[in-house]
Amino acid sequence: MTRNPKPKPPTPASLPALVIVVQDKGGEGKSLTVLTLADRARLSGVPTGIVQVDDQGRLPLLLGPAVVTIKIDPRQVRRDPSAEQRAFTPLYEMIEQTSAAGGLTIVEFGANMASRGALWAGMIDLDEELREMGATPIIVTPVGATAESMRLGARAAKAFLDKLPDARLALVENERDGLIERLHPASDAAAAYRDEILPMRSGAAVLRMPLIEGASWRAFEAAGVRPVDVVSMPVSQIMALTGLPKPEAKIARGDIAAWMSVVCDELDKLIRFEREDGDGASI
Repeated sequence: MTRNPKPKPPTPASLPALVIVVQDKGGEGKSLTVLTLADRARLSGVPTGIVQVDDQGRLPLLLGPAVVTIKIDPRQVRRDPSAEQRAFTPLYEMIEQTSAAGGLTIVEFGANMASRGALWAGMIDLDEELREMGATPIIVTPVGATAESMRLGARAAKAFLDKLPDARLALVENERDGLIERLHPASDAAAAYRDEILPMRSGAAVLRMPLIEGASWRAFEAAGVRPVDVVSMPVSQIMALTGLPKPEAKIARGDIAAWMSVVCDELDKLIRFEREDGDGASI
């Protein structure tokens, strides 16, 4: 599939910022995107708050109890429709706290939760609130090389862009299922790209999320280890953690290190993580 010429990428956003990670199809890299954003911020000492609007529980496993988890109880919402909007109050408090510290708030909306979050954002005039806080809103949508991923990802992103007109958009091309640029022009996925994704690319940041070679990440993810910690982990610890022999443990660590290097470079196109004072801590 032939792409249109790439527009000039936008300049990285300054902190403070709110990053909203959305994709209505599960398994497309939302949690991994949040995780790498958090790790990149950690490397620069940026104050970071993380919120998960879902009941999957993956982020607390990897990032610890500091993650704020918001769960929507359908039964309670049926009894009291306003309960859903009140459930988002911890998210607002985290945005307020982290923005005051000049940091980064990252929120992941689980599959089919974007429309609820966007409704809340519109009801409280979040766009205006963020302007008053001096925080830049950024919508980040991971998309894979499948029609469903592109259509549901575009739907989730548009829900927030409609309520946050000042927001920047970043499309993260997850290469796990292949490269979008290599789609057959007659395929359903190529049609979804032309109809849904291509119109959104103008003015958007387009970032790569390469495939981790050899599926090396699975064992670390299952053990609740962050990618940034794998890079500096002794080989003996990797062997004990994964059960891999020494040569394969070294290869796995190298795979994660190479992947982290690429992804951090991509994220630097989105946000200016390095602050002038070089000071900061995780919230």
